Amino acid sequence: MAARNLTPRPLTVEELPPAMAAFIRAQAELRGLDRDPLPETTHGLRTDEETLGPRPGGRGLQTERHTVEMLLTPELLIISYREGGDDGGERIGPTTRVSFHRLAELEVATPPAGMQRRTHGSPPGPPKDALTVTSTPLGATRRTTRHVPTGSGPDVTRFREAVLAAQERA
Repeated sequence: MAARNLTPRPLTVEELPPAMAAFIRAQAELRGLDRDPLPETTHGLRTDEETLGPRPGGRGLQTERHTVEMLLTPELLIISYREGGDDGGERIGPTTRVSFHRLAELEVATPPAGMQRRTHGSPPGPPKDALTVTSTPLGATRRTTRHVPTGSGPDVTRFREAVLAAQERA
């Protein structure tokens, strides 16, 4: 079993690595958005995920780093995912992805019980380390559910509340 560490923090558009901001803008244009969504960002959350697990072939351990950034605008939830972290790994690679979710079509859901972290005797509830969203991302043909790693803490709570409030307004 791999050990997992999630480190969330608030994020502004100015803190996005320039390559990631350019990637988001290019993908927004490819998916038919008529304007750059980044200047409209009201809230942001970045989660750095570090996983320590066995190397393929069973020889020792390896550390993998991934970064998830979520940006909220009055109309969209933008979710980006890439390998690397602040140690110079802020790169756009073949596994880098971004999705755009219209708030009017977005559902923030409680994941299935098997996905929920519980302590003995606690009632079921959403996991404290993921934001579960269901929507049809721009450019996609079907509705999907994603469990986006967020970590926990006051910054995550504020971001989740901002998403729920923006979803209600949409």
